[in-house]
Amino acid sequence: MSNYVGAVGYFLLLSALSHIFLPGQTKYWLTKPAVVRLVGAFLILLSLPCLLGRGSYFWILFAGLAISGLWRFFFPQHSINAQERTYARWVHGWLMLAAAIAVWTLRP
Repeated sequence: MSNYVGAVGYFLLLSALSHIFLPGQTKYWLTKPAVVRLVGAFLILLSLPCLLGRGSYFWILFAGLAISGLWRFFFPQHSINAQERTYARWVHGWLMLAAAIAVWTLRP
């Protein structure tokens, strides 16, 4: 499970860096419902190995990834509108960077 946790952390880190340093490109791709739906499906798949882990760490990680993925998969346009109205892409990037740090720091 250590490799899995590292992979989740790296995915969050790469996503964060693209939001922070490539906001135009990121906005271009993530305003397309098909791409958002694909990201949602990936997040759902990424959450499934958490069901094999033990403890609250994996349940919390599962909930975060699954809820985010389900929202993006089933309601891509709502996800796009909410993120455009709530805060800038770079802010989302910093939030994902904080999540990546938390995933690595709190790993079991």
